[in-house]
Amino acid sequence: MGTWGARVFENDAASDWLGHLEKLGFIAIPTPLSVIGEYAGRKKSIPADVEQCFWAMCEVVGIAGGLADPSQVTDYRATITREAERILKIPNLKRRILWALERLEGEATELEELWESAGEGEAFRLHRDRAKNAALEVLKQIG
Repeated sequence: MGTWGARVFENDAASDWLGHLEKLGFIAIPTPLSVIGEYAGRKKSIPADVEQCFWAMCEVVGIAGGLADPSQVTDYRATITREAERILKIPNLKRRILWALERLEGEATELEELWESAGEGEAFRLHRDRAKNAALEVLKQIG
């Protein structure tokens, strides 16, 4: 796994997912949610790269709703802006994100353990919580 920082987009998995967003548009948004669902269905812990994509997706939802800093994704800002309305109208987006958050918060995750062992747990949680809160705030506004 290529990870170079505790921020949401400072890893290969999130960068790759942004590439999918660039190619597929809003259709890429549910992918991290589906993968989390697959692991939950198998009662397996969620791999760090899957969680990294999920936090990137939360951040993009926050950006699409105007509640997160788009400077983090300068190269993808045009795509997010173009797809924002469709992102926010994805069926069951709120329910699926809330379910994934519940699943991730129900256990110590591989990604959090990685950052704890590197002495960057606090920084990771700060960026994770910012992405989570931006997505939740947007979800409140869209109902």
